[in-house]
Amino acid sequence: MRPPPPELGRTWAMALAALGLVLVAPFLLRWTPLAILAGVWGTLLLVALILTVLGAIIGVAAQATVPAHSLVERLLRRWVARFSPDSEGLWLYWAAQASRARMGDWCLGRAVALGGREAQFQEALAFLEGGLGHGGQSVGLERLRRAALRGHPEAAFRLAEVLRSGGQHLPRDAAEALTWYRRSADLGYAAAALWLAQAHATGDGVPVDPVQAATWTGVATRLGPAPPLSRSLLRHDTAPEDALERLLVQISDAVNHAAERVVGSRRGRRALFLVSGVVVAYWLLGLIALVIVLWVGSSGLFHLPLLIALPPLVVLTWRAWRLRREGPRRGRDKLREAAEVGDPEACHSLAVAHRLGSAVHPKDPLAAAVWFRKAAEGGHREAMLALAEAHRTGHGVLRDPQEAARWAEAARPESTSARVAPMES
Repeated sequence: MRPPPPELGRTWAMALAALGLVLVAPFLLRWTPLAILAGVWGTLLLVALILTVLGAIIGVAAQATVPAHSLVERLLRRWVARFSPDSEGLWLYWAAQASRARMGDWCLGRAVALGGREAQFQEALAFLEGGLGHGGQSVGLERLRRAALRGHPEAAFRLAEVLRSGGQHLPRDAAEALTWYRRSADLGYAAAALWLAQAHATGDGVPVDPVQAATWTGVATRLGPAPPLSRSLLRHDTAPEDALERLLVQISDAVNHAAERVVGSRRGRRALFLVSGVVVAYWLLGLIALVIVLWVGSSGLFHLPLLIALPPLVVLTWRAWRLRREGPRRGRDKLREAAEVGDPEACHSLAVAHRLGSAVHPKDPLAAAVWFRKAAEGGHREAMLALAEAHRTGHGVLRDPQEAARWAEAARPESTSARVAPMES
C-alpha cells in the first residue's frame, strides 16, 4: 500500500482552515455598511446546502452513477490538493486509498493531468494490469514509453523488457532495449544494472565483454538489492482505509438504512405520509412568512430549517408511494428458496435480480456477487463470466485480476471442468 505523504495532516489542517475562513469571513460584514453582502452570502450558502441535500437524496433514489456526495467529495479533494507541497503524490495516495473504482480512476487522472513521471507510470500499470484486453495493453505500453522518456527508471526497465522479448503489441528490438536498459541503470535502477552485467558476461543480445560485465556488476553492487517490480496502485489486496472515504460510507449507509426502515414498513409509510402532509402545509405557511420577512428585512428566519427538511420528505414520500404501488405481494419468494437449495440457474437469476434491483430484490452488488459465486461454483458459465467481470472491476467485491482470470478461464467452453472449486479462505 502506498504510504501517505509526509505532510498529509498539515495539508488537511491548512485546507480546512482556509475553507472555514472563506465560508465565515463574509458574515463579518454584518457590522459594516456592506451588511447586505453578508445576507446575500448566507442566502447563497443556504441554497447550496438545500440543492446538495436534495441532489444527494434524489441521486440515491435514482441510483445515479455519480451521486451528489461524490461530487462534494471531489470538490473537497481538489481544494485540499491546492495546499499540498506534492499534489501529484497526494492524488496518487488518494487513488490507492479509494475503495470505489470510479473514485480511484478519477484521482489517478488528476495526478496524470499534472504531468509527473510517477503518475504516468502508474497510469501505464493501470492499463497493463487492468485486464482491458489488447487495447489496454497497447495504451499501457504507450504510457510506459512516456514515463520512460520523462526519466522514470522502472518504466525504462519495463519498456526494455518488452522490447527485448517482443510481442503482439510491440515488435522485438534488441538495440533499443539495450538503450533503455542502460538508461534505467544510469537512473539508479539496480535490476537494469544486474541484467547488463549478466548480458555482457554471457553474451545475451550483446557481445561478450568481461570489462563491461565487471563495470555493471560494480554499479549493481553500489545500488544495492533490486527492489520488487511495482504493481498498479488501483489493485487492492486488502480493503483500503481512508478517513474521508470511511466517513462518507458510514453516513451514506446510515441514511440508506434509516430510509429503508421507514419506507419498508406499513406503519412507517403511514407516519411518513402524515408527517409530510403536516410539514408541507406548515411549509406553505412558512414560505409566505419567509417572503414577508425577506421583504421587510427582518433577521428572524426561524423557519428556514423547513426549507432544508422539505426536499428529503418529498422524495421519501415519492419513494413510499412507489413502494406501495410496486411493492411485492405477500407470498413466498420461490426464487430465493430455489437458490438457497443450490440450483445454479436460480442462483444466477437471483444474482441478476440483486444487480439490477427491484421492489422484491433490492439492488445490492455484494449480494449479487455472492449469488454469482454460488452459481459459478455450480457450473453456470454466465455466472462465471459475471463473477470474472466483478473481480476485474471491483463491483461488489475487491479487485482481483487473478481471480477474474481464473473464473474467465473456467467459463471457456474448452475448459476441462465447468465446476470450479471454491478458493480456500
